[in-house]
Amino acid sequence: MKMVKSLLLGSAAGLVAVAGAQAADLPVKAKAVEYVKVCSLYGAGFYYIPGTDTCIKIGGFVRAEWDHNAAGSFAPYVDGTNGLYTRDGNVLNQRARGVVTFDTRSQTEFGTLRSYLRAGWQWTSQDATVGGSAATVYLDRAFIQIAGFTFGKTQSFFDFFCTGCYSLMTNKLWVDTGGSGTPLAAYTAQLGNGVTATLSIEDYTEQRLPIVDANVAVATLWPAGATQTALNRGYNIPDIVGNIRVDQAWGSAQVMGALHNNAANYYGAAGANITSHPDEEWGWAVGAGLTLKMPWNAKDTLSGHVTYCEGAARYCSNPSAALGSGSGFGLVNEGEIGVGWIADAYYNASSVGSQLDLTQAFSAVAAFEHYWTPTLRTSIYGGYFEFEANSALVDTRCTAVARVGGGTLGAGCADWSAWQVGSRTLWNPVANLDVGLDIIYTEVDSAMKGGSYAQATDGLPPTLIVNDTHVWSGIFRVQRNFWP
Repeated sequence: MKMVKSLLLGSAAGLVAVAGAQAADLPVKAKAVEYVKVCSLYGAGFYYIPGTDTCIKIGGFVRAEWDHNAAGSFAPYVDGTNGLYTRDGNVLNQRARGVVTFDTRSQTEFGTLRSYLRAGWQWTSQDATVGGSAATVYLDRAFIQIAGFTFGKTQSFFDFFCTGCYSLMTNKLWVDTGGSGTPLAAYTAQLGNGVTATLSIEDYTEQRLPIVDANVAVATLWPAGATQTALNRGYNIPDIVGNIRVDQAWGSAQVMGALHNNAANYYGAAGANITSHPDEEWGWAVGAGLTLKMPWNAKDTLSGHVTYCEGAARYCSNPSAALGSGSGFGLVNEGEIGVGWIADAYYNASSVGSQLDLTQAFSAVAAFEHYWTPTLRTSIYGGYFEFEANSALVDTRCTAVARVGGGTLGAGCADWSAWQVGSRTLWNPVANLDVGLDIIYTEVDSAMKGGSYAQATDGLPPTLIVNDTHVWSGIFRVQRNFWP
């Protein structure tokens, strides 16, 4: 009996020991995994940031493109060395660009709090290194929105026409800050039934063009590749922009206006330690735009806008540089040169008491896009820009410039215009992949027409006759998009 009892007790002790050993070997229970949760409050693509009530959407695109007679993102070669079309210029241009976006939103007692960031990197032909160390890094969106307010860098509230909806190009003949953005502080009021009204205080330097000394010879103001010496004072007063907009099932419409302060630097040649300067003048711009969805297919659209500017010419145009060289056209074609430089105002910088003469400009753009199939669409677009110096001082200089064949250019020699027409076809072989081809024709109705321009550039005649010129440009682009 004792033996049986001992065996039972030994067996029980062994079982307890084994069970204890097994329990010790078991892993500690892991904390429950916190899975990413879809956020349906703001549309597709949003997720809750784990542990918060904030939703985020990550997006962007990767792009490769090849341009003919155009810079990256399709800015036609109409100025500088490339606009001369000699062997020193670039006929073919290649670019690769990558962009990321972060759209973050949450609900507060003041409504939705939103922050948005869009930044990217790009490499373009002629950049210093192919490896990427010299690639351009840029930021075109960084803003915060709450309770109707917008603070940061985003598209100007003066803009209406969507260039990227119809073209692959960076336009030059109408205003669109969509590709660059502008720093601003704005308030948008919701008036009901799709109607909004916005008042925006926007960065002055984004829309600033040169204030130019009209006392220098006109021939030095508008040659190809020359610099209009900017005599603007430093940044002092921001631009004031306002719009009223309606968005409904049939499309959208907008009227907009802007005030732009023109302030020159000191008179420069009247003596030492000059402290006087011209009086400041307010420039202004007004515009209206309309987009219609076609009744047979809401994806087919017709859109356009018109703008008039006085002393605020960049609201009517988009020159390649806001201030200084490149603010205009200098296009060579078949031994002739078409020129036209854009400015906000003129004055005689060497004459104390000379006041600002504000320039005038007008622009119009229209486009139509048609979907042939859900994956294939074509757009046709065109734009027109007209510039008038509107300056008695400049007209005085014009009368001193000789015309080929006798006489002088006469008043208005600084006035010019240009127009463009183009077509883009975009194919989506699979979702979120764009394959596009865009062709555009640019015509410059030149300033100083009938004059001549002496130059020493290799590959060109020693004297260029100033006349209307033109150029064909094109782009082929492949772009992979993900959430915007």
